[in-house]
Amino acid sequence: MGAKTTSCFTFLKEALVLPTRNPKLFAPILILLAIIAFLVPAVNVVLIQPLTAEMLRHVTEMQTTDPSSAEFARLLEEIRQEARELVLIAVGLFFVTLALVFAKQILAFSAASTTYSGDRYSLAELLRRVTEWGNLRGPLVTMGVVTALQLTFMALLGTYFATVMRHAGALSVQGALFVLAFLAFMYFGVVAVVGVAVSVADGGCRGVRALLRAWRLMTRVSRKEGALLAAVMVLLSTAVSPVYALALVYAKKSMAVGLCLLFGYALLSATVELFYMAAATVYCYEAMESKEVVLAFDGYAKIPSGEANV
Repeated sequence: MGAKTTSCFTFLKEALVLPTRNPKLFAPILILLAIIAFLVPAVNVVLIQPLTAEMLRHVTEMQTTDPSSAEFARLLEEIRQEARELVLIAVGLFFVTLALVFAKQILAFSAASTTYSGDRYSLAELLRRVTEWGNLRGPLVTMGVVTALQLTFMALLGTYFATVMRHAGALSVQGALFVLAFLAFMYFGVVAVVGVAVSVADGGCRGVRALLRAWRLMTRVSRKEGALLAAVMVLLSTAVSPVYALALVYAKKSMAVGLCLLFGYALLSATVELFYMAAATVYCYEAMESKEVVLAFDGYAKIPSGEANV
């Protein structure tokens, strides 16, 4: 029983020590992840929240203003301008975030994959390697498919949740189905991470094929380790989220304190991200190796039977 427990946690232990095998590569990647994790919420705190608050204040003022007055027209124009600015910032932030997420995942997974395989690249060497189309295409296609599926899933979940709250309520059968669907969405997020790791480890396996292989690894080849990976990813991500919520609260009182807390959150979030991407990579390699061993053993075991029949 003890041996089984140890084997389940082996890939997590390996993921913990993996960055120490090539600190000159993982240190700048950790900093990059922290900067990206800080950038998005910082834009939210510095630009989006104040602009939203100002627009809501103008909307409140409009409710007590004569619609035929010049003041009403001025407030209406300001609201329109603020709405346009919000849309531009939100759209720009979405595409910038998408590009940064793609870049950081490709870099982090490539760093974990090459280090696990025994290579010791510097950041510059890794950048040259990942920008080659043969190495870039696999994870890029897989992340594109994952993003499309996640956005679709989120839209469906949001629509279903609105329907449940409007007609049935949270404590209903439909509410329970929504919870199950949400859990499935979270599990798909873990499968997606493993799928990207698969596409980095095997450049010829990408897109839906990589996701299907990740699904098979997690549900057939290494189920216990896959469940453990899912639990670790969800729990660690949940554990750091209160720091983000705290930063948003303090940002309303003091922008400086809020940004400091956001930076702390970014460091924690980057550390968690790097760990679970390393864990997914190690899990991917070990699960694929385990699958190859099983297939080889099965093939070897069938040879005597075949010879006997001949």
